[in-house]
Amino acid sequence: VSLLYLITQQGIRFARARSVGLGIAGPIFTIVGLLFGVWQFDRGEIKRTQTEYQLLARKDKIEFERKLWFERLSTYRSIAEQAGKIATTDKRDKRFKQYVQVFDASYWGLMIFVEDPAVERAMIDFHVEVVDYEAGKSNGNRLKLRADELVKACRKSVEPGTAP
Repeated sequence: VSLLYLITQQGIRFARARSVGLGIAGPIFTIVGLLFGVWQFDRGEIKRTQTEYQLLARKDKIEFERKLWFERLSTYRSIAEQAGKIATTDKRDKRFKQYVQVFDASYWGLMIFVEDPAVERAMIDFHVEVVDYEAGKSNGNRLKLRADELVKACRKSVEPGTAP
């Protein structure tokens, strides 16, 4: 047996082994590649879903804040009207008591939900001034000044960029 024959036989066996090895390794690499692709796709879908949930949560928060702002604006407008009626009505007028009762209902009602600290302070000051005015310890001009302070606090509270 010649050396050339042995080298050729060994080369054929090596080529055959390499071919079989590649025949086995090829599908394994394909399966691993597919599994990696599926895993990568799944991770992308999870991240996309998380991002969508975060965007929805942020959208819901913005919508809630917008609704609260509109509610605050409506309530402050009502309070401003009530304060104006109280400040411009003589305490001996029978409507004065009605105006004060409506103001007190707002004071203890929805205002607690929507007011910010500055408006709360102005509401308290106005309420105390009304009580003093009814008792004769204050005059109409001081009551008008407190009403003006209350309306200014309400306006400042609903200006853009001043959310509580």
